[in-house]
Amino acid sequence: MSQENLEKIIAQQATTIQNLTDEIKLLREQVAYLTQKRYGKSSEQTPLNGQTSLFDEPDAQDDGERPRCRRSDYYL
Repeated sequence: MSQENLEKIIAQQATTIQNLTDEIKLLREQVAYLTQKRYGKSSEQTPLNGQTSLFDEPDAQDDGERPRCRRSDYYL
C-alpha cells in the first residue's frame, strides 16, 4: 500500500470514530433522560382546583368507634 492510500484509510477511520463517538454521546443522553423520566421524582402536586386528598380530610361520621367491616354474610 502506498502512503497516500494509508492516509486516506486513516482519515476515513478518524471520521468513523468521530461519528461513533457522537452517536454514543447522544445515546447516553437519551438513556439519562429516559432513566430520569422513568425513575425520577414524579411531578405530582397538590391540585389547584381546591380538591384535596381523601386521606387528609377528617371523617364526617367519626364517633370514636371502629367501623364494622362486612365480610361475606357476617360482620366483624
